[in-house]
Amino acid sequence: MTKLRVAAGVLVACMTLISCSDNGADKDGNGVVDSEERAAEMDYDAFVPMKAGLWETKFVFSDINVPSLGKAQKQQIMDEIAKGASNRSCLSEAEAKKPGADFFGGDGAEKCLYKAFDVSGQNVHMKLSCGMDGMGSIDMQLAGVMGDTAFNYESEVDVRLPMIGKVKMKGNAIGKHIGDCPAP
Repeated sequence: MTKLRVAAGVLVACMTLISCSDNGADKDGNGVVDSEERAAEMDYDAFVPMKAGLWETKFVFSDINVPSLGKAQKQQIMDEIAKGASNRSCLSEAEAKKPGADFFGGDGAEKCLYKAFDVSGQNVHMKLSCGMDGMGSIDMQLAGVMGDTAFNYESEVDVRLPMIGKVKMKGNAIGKHIGDCPAP
């Protein structure tokens, strides 16, 4: 379950980055939106900066498709992954202008491959795939609104695990600014 928590953390990290429905950020047309193209998209489409300080992120699942499990088992999995994905992180003044992939989820977010990325003011849409260090992969489509003190992304997530196969999930990543960062 620890690996699942790490995967969920990566999922939330990836969700905090801004994204795309029409692949408009993919300037070289190679099917991948790299970090330079994502930064250019954020500049071009007037990304609304986030407020610096302490942020709380929670992931809430509304549905999981694992046909071989009962309702109680599915709920237990959704609750466990949501618990592992929830966290608090500090955002510096510089990061608030352009949050990085690792802001909410920590190490590992740099392994995500962005296939679409669009930011239009507060509206966000992205499509990406992330590896889970030999444990499989996650494909995500995320869309929602990001403001200076909160965000809410609806998401469709396909997790591919070697021993289980594909697990489809739906939910929301919800974040909010909760105050100043604690003193170091």
